[in-house]
Amino acid sequence: GIFFMESIIDRVARSLGMDGVKLRELNMYRNGDKAHFGQTFEDVSHLQACWDHVKASSDFTRRHEAALEFNRANRWRKRALGMMPTKFGISFTTKFLNQGGALVHIYTDGTVLVSHGGVEMGQGLHTKMAQVCAAKLGVEASKVSVLETSTDKVPNTSPTA
Repeated sequence: GIFFMESIIDRVARSLGMDGVKLRELNMYRNGDKAHFGQTFEDVSHLQACWDHVKASSDFTRRHEAALEFNRANRWRKRALGMMPTKFGISFTTKFLNQGGALVHIYTDGTVLVSHGGVEMGQGLHTKMAQVCAAKLGVEASKVSVLETSTDKVPNTSPTA
């Protein structure tokens, strides 16, 4: 699905005579926008700052221009560099299906143990859960441990695809 949609965005950008990255920037979520399945975005002001940071720290603009220059000079060999924002939602339209669950144990020594319903498969989910938990509880992330997902700890978890 993502490849299909990104191909459409690139085609629209070309038809408008616009760079695809610029079109993606213009279409980023803003506070108050709604997703196609009804979720209202209340605080997404950090998205543009995150995008700008990634773009600058990767030297994207210079590298992208270098690829375009290479392509103009070479008929058969081409180079490309892309950048795309993405979010993934399961897109259920029924509210109770769009929820997640977690079990959080807070111990007297200041450590925290978290169980959640997500599946860690190399995307850093456990790290993200520890960071979110630490930020919300006001503790160091090193104080938070995350258990492997188990339905005996957090039953009826939402799909994670």
